[in-house]
Amino acid sequence: MKKVFSVMLLVALGFGTMSLTSASNAVIKPLKNNQKQAKVVNAVFGATYTIPWNSCCESPLIPIERDIVKRGLPAGTNYTIKSTTTTTVTYTIF
Repeated sequence: MKKVFSVMLLVALGFGTMSLTSASNAVIKPLKNNQKQAKVVNAVFGATYTIPWNSCCESPLIPIERDIVKRGLPAGTNYTIKSTTTTTVTYTIF
């Protein structure tokens, strides 16, 4: 009885892993074939500014927002923080 059960279990596990493997290969191949690369053209970035920042008391976003308003730019101007130190924050407008 143990031999029959062992053989049946082995056969069931074998078919289960075969069907799982074939199903996942059937899904992965089309996904790999349909991948496309995107090329970025004409990416324009604005000026980079370094401004003073009091790192112990405020977020770097606060002095950046103040600086943007001081420069006369719209409040919704997009920017990326390039680096921060304990006394300065550098950001780029885009």
